[in-house]
This record gives sequence, C-alpha cells and structure tokens, in this order.
Amino acid sequence: MPSQNSTQQDSTPKQGRQNWLSSYVLLAGAAIAITNIAAFALFKTDPIDSPNHCWAYWAAKDWQRSQKSENKPNTVFFGSSLMVAVVNDGDSSFLQKSLDAVKNHRSKYFETFAGKLLGKTVSTHSFAIGGQMASDACALFRAFPAKAEGRPIIVWGVAPRDLLDSSFSDPASTETVRYLDKVSYPQDIIPESKRVWKQVERQIERCIYLYGKRSDIQCVERNLAETAINRLTGTTFDTIKTLQPLLKIAMAEQPEENSPGQWIVSPYSIKAARHALWNDNSKEYAMRYQPFRPKTFKSQSEYMDSLLRQAQKMGFSVVLVNMPLLKENTDLLPSGIYDKYLSRVQELAEKNGAVFVDCNKPGVFAREDFCDPVHLHGLGAQKFLRIVAESVRKMCENNALAGKAQPL
Repeated sequence: MPSQNSTQQDSTPKQGRQNWLSSYVLLAGAAIAITNIAAFALFKTDPIDSPNHCWAYWAAKDWQRSQKSENKPNTVFFGSSLMVAVVNDGDSSFLQKSLDAVKNHRSKYFETFAGKLLGKTVSTHSFAIGGQMASDACALFRAFPAKAEGRPIIVWGVAPRDLLDSSFSDPASTETVRYLDKVSYPQDIIPESKRVWKQVERQIERCIYLYGKRSDIQCVERNLAETAINRLTGTTFDTIKTLQPLLKIAMAEQPEENSPGQWIVSPYSIKAARHALWNDNSKEYAMRYQPFRPKTFKSQSEYMDSLLRQAQKMGFSVVLVNMPLLKENTDLLPSGIYDKYLSRVQELAEKNGAVFVDCNKPGVFAREDFCDPVHLHGLGAQKFLRIVAESVRKMCENNALAGKAQPL
C-alpha cells in the first residue's frame, strides 16, 4: 500500500498542471478583453463601406455624398428593376449618352421636367435596386431617408412581384438587408424577421467587438490588397469588367459584387428597337408568380404598411405608383391574385395617407413603351416620370389648399 506521503507527491504534478491551465485560460481571457477594449477605442470605420460592393452599397455611397452637398435630394425613388430602368434608361435617352447604372442614382429628366412644372429646384436620389421586395424598401427607408434632416418626397414604384415572389424566402437573407445590417450595427435593420440563430449570433457580436466588426476588417484587407496590387501592376479595379456569363455564376455562388462599367445603359433608338429582339421573360415570371404563397404576400404587405406608416408619422409625403405591365405578364398570375394585390396596395395607401397612382390602367401605356413585358424603355420611362411629376404637382397643390407644409 502506498504511504500518505507518496499519494501527496503523486497529486502535486496534477495540481500543477491544473494551475498552469487555469493561468493560461485567465491570461487568454484577459488578452481578449484588452484587445476588445483597444479595438473599440481605436478601430473606427465607415459603416457605409463594405467588403463586397452590392447595388445597395453604391446607392448608399451616393446618398452619403448627397447629404454633404448644399442641394440635398428632395425626391427619393424606391422600387425594383422596373424603377431602375425608369431612372437609368430615361436619363440615358434624355441626355443622349450611355450611363453607368451602377453609379447613376439620379433622374435628371425628372429633375428637369418636375422643376419646370413646380417652378422649384428638384433634386433626386434613387434607392431602386433590381429584385427589391417591400421588405428591402422598408429596410432602406429605415437606414437612410428616415434619418435625413429633411423630409424628401418618397416615390415608390411597386408591382405584384414585390409582394408575392414565390421564390423569395427570408427577408433577412437578401443582399440589401445583409448589407444594411452592417450599416446599422449593432442594431438589426429589420429585427422582426430575425431567426433564432441570427439573434444568437448578434448577441455574440455585441459581446466580442472584433467578431462584430469582421466585415470592417475585411474592408481594410480589401483596400490594402487593392492598393498593393495597383502599385505593383498598375491595375485599377474599378475598370475591370467581368464577362456576363461568368458574372452570373459568381453572383449565384458569392456575395453580390458590382463594379463601375459593368452595367452600361444606352440611349433608346426607335431605329435600333426595330431590329432588337423582344426579351421574353415569361418563364422567369411564371416561376415567381406561381404558386401563390399567402404567407409571403402577408409578410411583404406588412412591410409595405410599416414603411408607409412610419413615413406618415414622420411627415414624409409618399407617392405610391402601381407600375405599368403588359397583360401578357399579369396573365401569368394565378386567377384573382392581381386584383387581390391591387386592392391591398390601394388599401395601404389610403390607410397611411399616401397618394396612389395607377399606371397600369388600360390606355395609359402601350406595348410600344416597353422593351419587355415589364420594363419600360427610355422614352416609355420619360412618359412614366411625367405622370409621376404631375401627381407630385397635384399633391403639392392639395397640401397648400389644406394648409399643410410643402414637401418641396
């Protein structure tokens, strides 16, 4: 049998190892705490910056610049690619020059026409982004216009897909919302949509500052890498163009990345249009329209209601425009769903004091105004903007008669 002394001697190395491990655990914890405090004090970055340059990033960068100018935007556009086409194709045809859709976030045609109509200076900014759902528009409004000192008029172009895209899943998963979560950090831009795992991750980010700032660290890494490569090779990354087939593959597998020069819009030409192929996107929209998902429609309607309600509460004037579509597109919707969509949009506009403009009524737009069943070409876009400008003029007149503050 071992003596008492030998038992004590055997346990001493074990206790030593435990003390050694405890010391290192405490040391590691202290190092993390000190690094966290130091990073919080010293690591300051621009929340607008992003390691991947998505459409929302470019719109936010231009908005940030516009807020520093004397002529801040007093009219802001929201919407999907239908509104992107209105802004860019309309201006390209108006100015008779090619435009970079990645960097163009103004409608000079609307500024010129509406300015003459109202007898005032009109300045615009576009937050229209391809594929924008109502939840994306709500997130953009909360992140930017709602925080501006002024109260710009909101022109929001909506279509059925924006509320009932059957291929759409989680509002928090879109590129726009993921980017805006970074902009609004440590708050979530649409917290009502967050799943449990995302809420847990957010709590970890708030506890470990560097983990929460990992996107900013990636921004620093990207900027350093691009600067080094530029000095060594003379390569300017903003001039690199990716072939469209490769770009589609990359965007399907990786975070969205758009570079200047990647999406160029040319002036509309009637002569060129005669020889252009009609873009039949019926297969895409049939996939998005069917089957009708009541849960998605309900959720997106609630986000539309949230934006309109907050805008009314904060004193914004809103023009909600039902976008023009060809009948061959709306016929792809399940029976009765277009009427359900239109009724809901009209109801929300009336409930929240927004001006509703129906540009999809018979006789307003014709097939000749479109380049495909949903997108207006340059001249069709200008026609659309004239209708919107006239609606803004009437809204201003009605506000004046009612003794309300003028939005412009």
